[in-house]
Amino acid sequence: MALNYLVSVETLKKRGLIHKDVDTKLLTIAIKRVQDMIVQEATGSPLYRALLTRTQDDNWDADYRELMDEYVVPCLIAHVDFKASLLLNVKITNKTTGHVSDDNISSLSLSELSPFQAELLSDAGYYKERLIGFLKDDCGTKYPEYTESTNRTNHDLEKSKKGYQSQWWV
Repeated sequence: MALNYLVSVETLKKRGLIHKDVDTKLLTIAIKRVQDMIVQEATGSPLYRALLTRTQDDNWDADYRELMDEYVVPCLIAHVDFKASLLLNVKITNKTTGHVSDDNISSLSLSELSPFQAELLSDAGYYKERLIGFLKDDCGTKYPEYTESTNRTNHDLEKSKKGYQSQWWV
């Protein structure tokens, strides 16, 4: 399957907290990681693959459009906002890993950044919990892929039972 993104960088910048001048390359990496690690875990691998296929083919019915617009995209954007708060503050080069600096803005200290990241993580957890609850309430009626067995192949992920989780770095 071709590399698909469930949300575009443009949509992310319009609907999320990320400023319009943020590097697209870094954001596409963040989107891909959040899709694979958060959205796939919340939806289960079969439904995740179905959403990727629908995105690639631009084949949406009303039920899947509702799932994407009301639940998946807000969850994805909130998690990318959180991940970007970490990724965009650090630069990895061939000589070192360090904080990024800019003439127009100064980086927050870790003690200043921590409450902001905790708030972002709380928001992201809310949207993931909301997505999982919506899919559980559906019981596979509109989205039969959600109830498919996840042990068909070794690369399938088990669905998450809840959205909130404690992170050690916050």
